Amino acid sequence: MTSILHLDEAARFLQASQAATLMRREPWLYPFVNFGHVVGIALLFGAILPLDLRLMGFWKAVPLAELKRVLVPVSMLGLLIAITTGTLMISVKATDYLAMPVMQAKLVLVALGILNALSLRIVPAWRLLAQVDSRGTISRFRWAGFFSAAIWLSVIGCGRAIGYL
Repeated sequence: MTSILHLDEAARFLQASQAATLMRREPWLYPFVNFGHVVGIALLFGAILPLDLRLMGFWKAVPLAELKRVLVPVSMLGLLIAITTGTLMISVKATDYLAMPVMQAKLVLVALGILNALSLRIVPAWRLLAQVDSRGTISRFRWAGFFSAAIWLSVIGCGRAIGYL
């Protein structure tokens, strides 16, 4: 019960913010921020899906360390853009959006996606990729890649559903 109260309180605070007021007042701003959100999602998912597939065992000839070096920073930038722009879009009608079960599911899934990525970083094999031949994969990597792909696809699906509910 208290978490619902905290969410409602956060929604009211967000909706009353100066950013939310500006988003509601300027007719060009919401479409611009929405476009930024799409760009953030494209960067995030466009970078994370090839990495996830590689973690699952696809393209074994491609060294995982090289993919990680290139794709992880791109996915992090996409996540930062998507979270920032998503927060701005939510702020317009935060009390309505945050009361929606599909939005709550999306937020939980985003948190799970981030936790999945962070948990991968504690696996010693992940930290040692540059020092070993990383052309294979391990069970932990396979599962992390599978969960990541499923989670981020679900996030995108929830995001699309919000506009129709």
